[in-house]
Amino acid sequence: MSNELTPVNLNQLPTTGLSVNSEIFQAVAKSGSFLERLQLYTKGAAIDNGLIAPGHYGVPRGDDVIQDLGNEIDILPVCCRVKALDMRDRDSIVTNYDPTSEAFKTIKELGDQPNSGCMYGPTFLIFERGSGQFYEFFCGTSSTRKEAPKIGAYLPKSAADAEQLSLRLNRPVGTAPEPCTLKVKYIKKPTYGWHVPVCVACSTPFTNLPPMEAIVEEITKFMALKNTEIEKVEEADAPKKRAR
Repeated sequence: MSNELTPVNLNQLPTTGLSVNSEIFQAVAKSGSFLERLQLYTKGAAIDNGLIAPGHYGVPRGDDVIQDLGNEIDILPVCCRVKALDMRDRDSIVTNYDPTSEAFKTIKELGDQPNSGCMYGPTFLIFERGSGQFYEFFCGTSSTRKEAPKIGAYLPKSAADAEQLSLRLNRPVGTAPEPCTLKVKYIKKPTYGWHVPVCVACSTPFTNLPPMEAIVEEITKFMALKNTEIEKVEEADAPKKRAR
């Protein structure tokens, strides 16, 4: 009796069950309130560890995985709101979307100080052409905030806003969102340098947009994101955390 193992041809397995390409699979896999973020990398651990090239846009997908989208991407901005981010305590990151609140004002004040661990500015919901995905693009630094008005010019607009923008830009502007391209510029100072985003017009229409219902759903989820709620339950002898 032979002890040899019979080869298994996996190509003969039946293709039953749910397909990874099905709409049902994609909808379930993407469900939830978490929205991936798009960011421009210029320096730091991700670059030092070779996860992405400096001056490239990327999407962090874990501690050691970043999807590299390159140094030039086409986007369609569909929604915008303001955001403040307090990262001084990495175990309790605070997000605030209410510019009238004292918490937002405090983070904003700290965000104007160098190396404070705080950021603020407009944050956009964008659709990126190459990956065919929605992302958040947060313009929370002084460099990105300067470019935010250019990105905002491509957002959906009311008739009144479109008319004002047409006069300001001296070109016809409609109410529908328009595609634009994010490029990269390197700013060099005598002792250091960094990369900044540059927004320019894009004349190529998007052909891979999801259905209107899916776009509206993403906008609804984006606008429904709430301020971080920190539950303070401390033992009497526990180390005191910094005040929020």
